[in-house]
Amino acid sequence: MKKSSVKAFRLTAMCVVLGSGLVACGGGGGGGGYSLPIVTTPQKADTPPPDTRVAIASVTVFGDSLSDVGTYKAATGDPANPGKFTVNPGKVWVENIADFFGLGVTPNRSLTLDETASGVKGAGVGTATVIGGNGYAEGGARVDALPSESGIGNNQIVAPISRQITSYLASHAKFPASELVVLDGGGNDTYAQFSSVCWGTDDNGPGTGSGNATIAGATSEIMTAAYSQVANIKRIHDNGAPVVLVAAASDWSGNPFGAHYLSDAYQATGCYTKVPASQITAWTNQFNAILKAGIAGMGNVVYMDAAADFADAVANPSKYGFVNVDTPACTVASAALCTAATLRAPDAATTYLWSDAFHPTPRGHQIFSDAALNALKASTKKSS
Repeated sequence: MKKSSVKAFRLTAMCVVLGSGLVACGGGGGGGGYSLPIVTTPQKADTPPPDTRVAIASVTVFGDSLSDVGTYKAATGDPANPGKFTVNPGKVWVENIADFFGLGVTPNRSLTLDETASGVKGAGVGTATVIGGNGYAEGGARVDALPSESGIGNNQIVAPISRQITSYLASHAKFPASELVVLDGGGNDTYAQFSSVCWGTDDNGPGTGSGNATIAGATSEIMTAAYSQVANIKRIHDNGAPVVLVAAASDWSGNPFGAHYLSDAYQATGCYTKVPASQITAWTNQFNAILKAGIAGMGNVVYMDAAADFADAVANPSKYGFVNVDTPACTVASAALCTAATLRAPDAATTYLWSDAFHPTPRGHQIFSDAALNALKASTKKSS
């Protein structure tokens, strides 16, 4: 990096170069400065450009199971299992992002096992306790609707993303000037619509289940969720967050769950109304198009979509060290309960793409975090 260039990250002691090409510096509680795409007053030719970098000293995470850093630890019944939706105790993508800045993420709430959601007899009704961390993301969370879509937690109390943000602002008022906010969501909303239309569940309020939901009605619900996510980001933006990293909703039609339940064979007898893989893709594209358009005027918001990276991993598995991109690495139904003791192969955390039928292994999460860091890098270049 030349001294005359606008640097993406300010260098301090203990710096390391990551695979993304960015430079991260540990120590002092945070990494370097991130160059924001902020419009500034034109300067004279001999005047150095203003330094618009933000020294990231803290991070806050909102979202769903993809970004959950251990909300379900108590639900696992295993003190050694943090209950993340991957091969535990491996890291999820937001932890990799935090690591880059020399920071950490811990869960904000603790959720216990719920009998109705998990099917575990005698588990009782799931509860939630605030424990105060900076990781507000909860497995099963939708953007702004209940019921949530957790497979092990109480779906009436798993907090939608809008409530996660409300909880943060209730105790913090505003985001610090040195904060990186990371947010994902939307995948559980497309799943909820699949469940409502295919299986007749009441995911859109009483009376819409039992085969009454329609593709048209579900499509309208996806639009509502997308506009709600834009509103969530605007709240974060308007309350002072200097850098917001937003992940696109993931298209789950190609994961092991989608491969089975969206197949012609299953849909022929398993659905009230067929919901093919192409419909999940259409809903995801619709959500992301609204999301991208809604944040277009927010200069400090960085949008990232890892779909192409995951598609490349599926098409070229050996390039990423994978030996299996079709079968879950875990022998248990939920990745939150998955550990090294429940793997199909000893090295499956790094050689399989999927942990359970829906969530990446730690190696898969690394692909996601690399895409995120590359998005930050690309945005920095545009602003320099």
